[in-house]
Amino acid sequence: MVDNRKPIEAIIDDEMSSDASASSAGVVSGMLAKYGTLDRSSLLGFLLKMDYDELTVVTCDAWKRNCGGVPKNSFVIVKLNEKAATFQTENARPFLILARIRETAMTPVAADIQSTIFQIHKVQATIDPLTNAELQWGALKADILGTYYDTAEGEIDFGNDIDSFVSPHFYEIYVPKHEHLKVLVNSFVAQKDPIQIGRLRYTETETVGTGEFVPVSISPHDFLCNRTALFGKTRMGKSNTIKVILDTMLKKEESLGQIVFDLSGEYTYSDPQTGGSLYISHQEKCVRYSLNPRAPDVESKKDIPAPSMLRINFYEQIALGHSIISTLFNTRHQRRPDYMNAFFAWEPIDEEAATEIPDEGDRTRYLRALSMYKAYLYKAGFVGGNHLRVRLHLRAQIKQRLAELPGVTEYAVTETDRHDNQQLAEQQTLPIATKIYEQLWGLFDSNRNDSRLFPVSGRSGNAYFDGIHECFLKMLGTTSFSGPKKITPFTIYHDPSGANIVESIVKEVEQGKTVLIDLAQANQEVAQFYTEMVAQAILSEQMNKFATLSPQSFEAKSVLFYFEEAHNLFRADDRDLSSIYNKLAKEGAKFRIGMVYATQSMTTLSPDLLKNTENFFIAHLNDDREVKEIERRYEFAGLGLDIQRARSKGYVRMITLSHRYALPVQIRLFEPAIKKLADGDGS
Repeated sequence: MVDNRKPIEAIIDDEMSSDASASSAGVVSGMLAKYGTLDRSSLLGFLLKMDYDELTVVTCDAWKRNCGGVPKNSFVIVKLNEKAATFQTENARPFLILARIRETAMTPVAADIQSTIFQIHKVQATIDPLTNAELQWGALKADILGTYYDTAEGEIDFGNDIDSFVSPHFYEIYVPKHEHLKVLVNSFVAQKDPIQIGRLRYTETETVGTGEFVPVSISPHDFLCNRTALFGKTRMGKSNTIKVILDTMLKKEESLGQIVFDLSGEYTYSDPQTGGSLYISHQEKCVRYSLNPRAPDVESKKDIPAPSMLRINFYEQIALGHSIISTLFNTRHQRRPDYMNAFFAWEPIDEEAATEIPDEGDRTRYLRALSMYKAYLYKAGFVGGNHLRVRLHLRAQIKQRLAELPGVTEYAVTETDRHDNQQLAEQQTLPIATKIYEQLWGLFDSNRNDSRLFPVSGRSGNAYFDGIHECFLKMLGTTSFSGPKKITPFTIYHDPSGANIVESIVKEVEQGKTVLIDLAQANQEVAQFYTEMVAQAILSEQMNKFATLSPQSFEAKSVLFYFEEAHNLFRADDRDLSSIYNKLAKEGAKFRIGMVYATQSMTTLSPDLLKNTENFFIAHLNDDREVKEIERRYEFAGLGLDIQRARSKGYVRMITLSHRYALPVQIRLFEPAIKKLADGDGS
């Protein structure tokens, strides 16, 4: 019988028939046995040129059609045909080279083909079958991503290069089958509790294909103690990707504490666009806080509790309340009045901590300032102080003189001393104490040099009233100053039922909860303040655990932060090494703190953060500077134009610690658990 096969085809067929009959010892050898005689549909072509970094593929239209098309960025397999090479390498492990199609390439006869096509079009000639076949040949250029090979145990392994190569005509090029491509791109994720994040998508335009998608998985372990970046313009799916990552971590990591700084409310509540709700999907693992808690109809109908109040009780959380006023004062006022300098310089502590001040005189002076501060809050309009009682911490002579002032005894509680002298009682309700301090300012201002009434301390030489005392009295008792009105705008952060928010959040993170902090009603300064306050508390707690716990115990104390609008936090011009964000970027992993951050602009971020980022999700960017910054990373070299061109939502270039090269991925849509509620399913 005459063999009508071409020589190269005969060699390939004979080799693949032999491979198919042989038992495959490893994953890669099992794959290689599937390409050849048993299925010729995957053959794309042969090599024209090859070096250590790239290769040129000779192909034709028929082979490309059989493969279902060859999109730009698609993966191809390079396989050595050892029978065609007429040699067998001793002790060689089965291997295949993975490459990514980058562009078309010139062939040695490209000029002749173009000349022929030009003449055909010029005279509108009918093409004969032989010429038609010749014109369908061409070449593609591809970047070598690395080599997959079998280990001695038959497991799959990968290297981001090739160790050697022979003459190009000894190689065959195949388009990998879907089931093989699934194994290749997820080969090292599969060992680490994988979860599907999306599907492989080579191009934005998808007109050719079988409809069979290759799933892409990620490992939750890749996000623990690591930094993950999401870059892309607005409405390109960054928030959906964060939800998918959050959903992944909530499903897989039982003891992980997470904190989401929600600037739009779409993580705390159901997303109005998709109906999805992270909180409802994982209600038993999540807690919510909000500056302005609300209860959407779909939640209230199912008796789902509204978020806890993010506001604090300024009368109880003294240090935190004063810090909020001091930090945010410039957001409400153009300048800080000179008469408030002592107020801003004051460093209060909470009332319980004041009992630990060792010196009795210092303790009394501090508690005196604290009662004046509460009166200052009350006069500024901080509600909930009507029934509070404070101690005046004033000497008897001052309380006697105050009782002698007209009208004071009509509202103030008085008592008599052992000499039957009437004086103000030491303890007063806050509204009455506020009026007393108003009168005290006039008494002090007129008699500040009276050493019998306001004596200088014999031990320290300090005046009876410190600068902070005089500051409070002046703002309370002088009508020419608008002192209390200056802090009235900050009443929006106060609530009498507010708990110690920072302590609560730290404890919930310690318990492995995911804390959703709704900052949608806050301006940029307020959002940054709460973000920094919580981040600092968590970092301090993790540093304390690092110093006190055993390595085994500390291993299970991971925390993961989620930051949006990261360019406002991790600024490129930030050179302050004491910045909390700088510490998180450089030292967070040491203290088992990871972060997921999203922004539209990576060029405005701190270089320290970018250098220490392990996982990347890159959506559409249309700025040349941003694209060039992306391409500076080895994994994304050559992908800049595709990132700039594609505008489909959720279409990203992705690489994580479990992936050895960038993958083009269509991120899956976060499943809307809220729809279950609407259908009557509260699970």
